[in-house]
Amino acid sequence: MLKLLSATRKHPFLPGLDNPQAVFMDLSSSQLVFNVPAGNECERRYKPLATPLISEFDIYNQRGYEFTHEGFSTACLFQRDLDFFSTPSGIKSIGTISVSVAVDRVNCLPNGMTCLNPNHFEQVMLRLLHRLGPGNPGFWKKIAPVNWKVFCRNESTFVMCEMRNDLDAILRPTPYDAMQYTSLVMTVLDEQHLLRIMFHNTGYVPDAFAAKVRGQISRSIKLNLNEDVKRKLSASKSKWPNAKISEYREPENWAYPKWRREFNDIGEPKIVVAKLGSPAPELKV
Repeated sequence: MLKLLSATRKHPFLPGLDNPQAVFMDLSSSQLVFNVPAGNECERRYKPLATPLISEFDIYNQRGYEFTHEGFSTACLFQRDLDFFSTPSGIKSIGTISVSVAVDRVNCLPNGMTCLNPNHFEQVMLRLLHRLGPGNPGFWKKIAPVNWKVFCRNESTFVMCEMRNDLDAILRPTPYDAMQYTSLVMTVLDEQHLLRIMFHNTGYVPDAFAAKVRGQISRSIKLNLNEDVKRKLSASKSKWPNAKISEYREPENWAYPKWRREFNDIGEPKIVVAKLGSPAPELKV
């Protein structure tokens, strides 16, 4: 109650932040566990711990993927909007952090490459960031990767980075434009499969508060790879003993395509590219 009464725009109140819900996912016998605030109802803070969520997904079944692209197929497994408040009334939120979990199947992986090789994994991540940036043009130009960080948990190596708006491309940028960005945490599930956890900010989201929420959830992530993947990972380390992920990366120097919206009356696609931008980075063995 005191946290709600003392909430401000700089230090907002997020219901459930101190009462997280455990999420368990069986990903073809690899076990993922993380904690996320249980809900947005203000009454949640008075309730006992929320019942854990349990689900499973076969990462090798192509029919489970909802979005398919020539480079990647994506299955969205979890999504929750975390609204937060700056006034005791808790009626209207000032911002939202949307937390989502996805599995990406890499369709563009050349022969001889595997995501279990850290260097190959890094190349695939940059290819995926391009797919989410100039490879998928929209209203905002993006800059990525920003604030690139690498950390390890058990056998897995994770990369955390951000995709931010290119403020130089906005005619009159406001503080809100700088707050609207997506943080990604990525790691490997198998030779051709990635795990992607995303935090998308909308509304008024102070950087320090976004980092607090993202950090609390990220620190709770636990991934136990299945025995078959562990054997493949060990074989990959033996084959490429010196392979590693960059500890630091500057944002990519992307050129965005020139594009426009479709003309409905002539049956055009939703986005028509008039001039190509930066091509997707080549994957090299």
